[in-house]
This record gives sequence, C-alpha cells and structure tokens, in this order.
Amino acid sequence: MKSTLFCAALAMFLAVVQCEADFRGIMQQCMQTTQVTEADLKDFMASGMQSTPKENLKCYTKCLMEKQGHLVNGQFNAQALLDTLKNVPQIKDKMDEITSGVNACKDIKGTNDCDTAFKVTMCLKEHKAMPGHH
Repeated sequence: MKSTLFCAALAMFLAVVQCEADFRGIMQQCMQTTQVTEADLKDFMASGMQSTPKENLKCYTKCLMEKQGHLVNGQFNAQALLDTLKNVPQIKDKMDEITSGVNACKDIKGTNDCDTAFKVTMCLKEHKAMPGHH
C-alpha cells in the first residue's frame, strides 16, 4: 500500500514530491474533505483513468491542486506547476516536452472548479506532461 509507484499513480501528476510525508498529509486531508476512499481511487486507476469519475473524485483533484497552489480561484496556474516540476531532478531533461504539454492544457475550463481540475489533470496525462508517465 505504501509503494511509491502506487502513490505516484494515485496522485497522478500532482505527486511531484513522490509521496513525501507532507504530500501524503495533503492526500489524506483531501480524501477526508471530499469523502473519497482509497478504494475509489484504486477503482479509477484500475480503469486506466478511463471510467467516468464521481464528482467527489473530481473535487479531490481540485483539493490537491489548490493545496499546492496549482489551481487558484478555479484557474489552473500553469507557472506554479512548472516551477514545482523544475525542481524534480528526474524530469529536468524533459522540461521542454512537459512545458508544451502544460501550455496545451492551461486554458481548459470545466463546468465547475472540480471539473476544471479533473479535465486539466486528464489533459496533462494525455500530453505526457507528468512525471512517471513516459
């Protein structure tokens, strides 16, 4: 359960800190506030992130992004994400590719803030603008 791989996948691109203690704390807080269970997350991951997520799973994504400053007032803060990613040693050589992916996703808007956060996350996954998805 504590494997870094599971943790990184679970948090999707938001796990730039690879499940360090502070990030695990954020995940726990967000799971509590949005009533998302580990089973919900595992089911969604097991579907290859293809199934239609419940609204609370979308809000969990929003919660993670907000707590890291990557979503502010319902707007994806692309620069904040890039600033975070710049400090991750294992992806330094992929920053050009990641930056273009982030830029392709930065103006996405959903029907509400939770939907926006989720759509941005899925867009980043499509563009491979996430560590650990290469």
